[in-house]
Amino acid sequence: MQHTSLQQKLREDYRAVAEQYRSDDEAEILTDNHWRLAGVLKSICRSFERPITVLDAGCGTGRYFHCLENVARLVGMDLSPEMLAAARNPVRRTAVSVEEIQLLQGSIYVASFPPESYDFIYSMGMFGYGAPVTAELCRKFYDWLRPGGTLFFDAVDVDGLSRPRRLRFRAKQAAYPLLPRCLQRVLKRRQNGSRFFGLSHKELGRIMEKTPFSNLSIESHPCESPLWNGRHLECLAVKRALKPAHV
Repeated sequence: MQHTSLQQKLREDYRAVAEQYRSDDEAEILTDNHWRLAGVLKSICRSFERPITVLDAGCGTGRYFHCLENVARLVGMDLSPEMLAAARNPVRRTAVSVEEIQLLQGSIYVASFPPESYDFIYSMGMFGYGAPVTAELCRKFYDWLRPGGTLFFDAVDVDGLSRPRRLRFRAKQAAYPLLPRCLQRVLKRRQNGSRFFGLSHKELGRIMEKTPFSNLSIESHPCESPLWNGRHLECLAVKRALKPAHV
């Protein structure tokens, strides 16, 4: 029930800002941070010897569709139907080279795909308000990847917040589980139902330690744009490839 109510609140929030996201797209693609991330996405796509199948988890308006290469099929999933409507005409549409794009409405946390459906799964800008990075979700990502497949996502780095904001966040984080449920509900309403789920490098590392991923890296990068000034953690993880059979 808690998950359902949170997802409903997020849908309402995104419905209210869906039109603004398109103008945000136009501003964001002019930033150095966007083009650095575009380079990472392109590099991962090019690392495969054949056209690949990709999942964009929390695709929003399709802001990163134009960054993909060597992709035969792309599945974009988002909670908001308004965001998906905008994703049908993504920013820099003429630069989108993907042969087939399928857009699905729903929560990635309860989504179900057959094992080994994707070569590459990425999620940009989803983890933060209302959307936590969890070991359970990352284990699902692992199951959905084919052997040798890649996961790439970013999350808000709390160590990049200003000191006063970081201290407030840590104080709330420590106190929240100790509060009576009635007070937790009051706080949720005051925060419009969307909790902030920033992470430190160590916290993200501990989450990923609970997953089958063994080949992974976590880096912190500055993010300066009209939409956000701070730092993001970027996690790159690769699923173990099958060992060749002995002859």
